[in-house]
Amino acid sequence: MRRGLMQWDEDELPTAALDARTRRLQDAMHRGDLQALLAYTNLVRPSAVSYLTGFTPYWSEGVLLLGCDGPPVFVTALSKRVAGWIRSVSPVGEIVNAPRPGHVIGARLAADPSVRRVGVVELDALPAGLFDDLAAAAPNLEWVDATPVFAHARRGADAVERRLTAQADAIAVAALDQVDAAAVAEVGALIGTVEAHARLNRAEEAYILVAPDLLSDRRMIRASRPLSLGSRFAVCASIAYKGHWVRRTRTFAKEAAAARDLAAADRWLEHLVGSVNGDAPLARQIAAFLDGLAGADLRGWTAESCVGSYPLQVVATSAAADGWHQRSGDLLVLTIDLAIAGAPWLGAAPAHVGGGA
Repeated sequence: MRRGLMQWDEDELPTAALDARTRRLQDAMHRGDLQALLAYTNLVRPSAVSYLTGFTPYWSEGVLLLGCDGPPVFVTALSKRVAGWIRSVSPVGEIVNAPRPGHVIGARLAADPSVRRVGVVELDALPAGLFDDLAAAAPNLEWVDATPVFAHARRGADAVERRLTAQADAIAVAALDQVDAAAVAEVGALIGTVEAHARLNRAEEAYILVAPDLLSDRRMIRASRPLSLGSRFAVCASIAYKGHWVRRTRTFAKEAAAARDLAAADRWLEHLVGSVNGDAPLARQIAAFLDGLAGADLRGWTAESCVGSYPLQVVATSAAADGWHQRSGDLLVLTIDLAIAGAPWLGAAPAHVGGGA
C-alpha cells in the first residue's frame, strides 16, 4: 500500500538525518552560549521546524523548543485530536498541544535553572502575543536573536536534503514540460495545466505564476481574471515535496525561431547551475558564463536559499551581492533575467554549490 503524500517515510527522511541536524544545531548553540533555542512555524514560515522534524503545519502555528541536548519539544495550538496525525508526519521529539504555546514553553524554561539565554530564530518576526506569553512566564531569561546561529548550522545540505530537493525539482520540470506554447492561449488554462500535473505527481504545494506578455512586462502574476498570452511568456513553478522547496522558471515563445533561441538559453542555465562553486563570487561566475550565450545581456539575477523559516529567502542579488558568499554544499535557486538579441528571457533553476545541479 502506498504511503500518503504527507506521511513520514523512514526511507525518504531517516530519523538519523534529523538527529544529525539537531546535534549540529546544538553544537552551534553551545558555541553561542545558548541554553535553549526556539523556532516558530506557520503556513508560510515552516522551514526551520520542518528541517529539524519533518513537520509542516498546514492549519495552525507552533513553536519548537530545543535544549542543549536531547530531542526537541514541539508545542502547537492544534487540538489533541490531531496529535496522532502530527506524530505520523513528525517522528522526533515530544508533542504538546496547548492553546497558548508561549505559556507552556516559558514555564518549562523558567523551571530549568541551567537556562539563562534563549535564542529565537527570527526574533523580530515572532508574533507579539507569543513573545508576551514567553516573557511573562519566564521574566528572568535573556532573549536573543539566534537567526545567525541557525543559518550557520543550516547551511550545507546533507544527502537527504539534496535527494528530496531533487525530487521537488523533477516535479517542477515535468510540470513545466506540459506547456505547449503554440497551443495554449489563456493564463488560467496554463496555470491549471502546470499546477494539476505537479499536484498529481505528489507535490505538497504548487504555486504557479505567469508573466503573460514578456515583451511588455516582465512581472510575474497569478491572474484572477482571463488574460491572453502574448507571443513570448514565462512561467514560474514553486514546488514543495516533503517540506523541500524549489523554484523553476522557463520562458516560452510561440514562434519556432524564437523557441530555438530560448532552448539555447535553457541549456546555458543548466550548465551554469551545474557549475556554481564556492571559489569565486557568484556575480563573477555568472558574468563569466555569459560569454557562452551569444547575443545575451544580463539584466539582473537573484540567489535564494533556505536559511531560516521561509522556504526560499533572497540571500544575494545583482544589485546587492556583497556580504554573502556561497560555499560548497549550499542549495540555491538562481533566477536570471537576460535580454537575448534584445528580447526578454527569464529562467530559474536550483543549484547545488560545488556538487552539480
